[in-house]
Amino acid sequence: MDGTAFVEGTSYPRAIKALATLTLGGLLGTAWMARDALLATPWPADLRLLAGLAVATVLWQYMTILLSTTRMSTDAISQGWLWRTSVPLADVAQVRLLRVKAFDAWFTPRLEVRARGRGKFTFQAASPTVLAAMDLLVHGEPMTR
Repeated sequence: MDGTAFVEGTSYPRAIKALATLTLGGLLGTAWMARDALLATPWPADLRLLAGLAVATVLWQYMTILLSTTRMSTDAISQGWLWRTSVPLADVAQVRLLRVKAFDAWFTPRLEVRARGRGKFTFQAASPTVLAAMDLLVHGEPMTR
């Protein structure tokens, strides 16, 4: 980012990443144990397509939980891993930080942003530095360069 100060960190806490990994592992284990019955069943083409899309969606969301980062700079806030969602701070009309500090490890803190002419966006953050920058934004204090 051309000379602007920024903080960046993981979007989801370790506990959420571990829970997602355990859940996906359980799902894959169940599918593995049922593989003979699943392979022996004649599935219609549209059902195979639906199952394939469901698998792709689950894997995409899993990768999002593991790899997503949130970045706040003096100019914008963004989040993502392969493609980033970004909102310029100049367009922000309203912000709301949803957070219960005692449960940050289990309930991902999130910043709801209403941008002028662009709608509503939600940015998750697990990094203490990013959460501190979000707290500054909520209280109307600028992030320094």
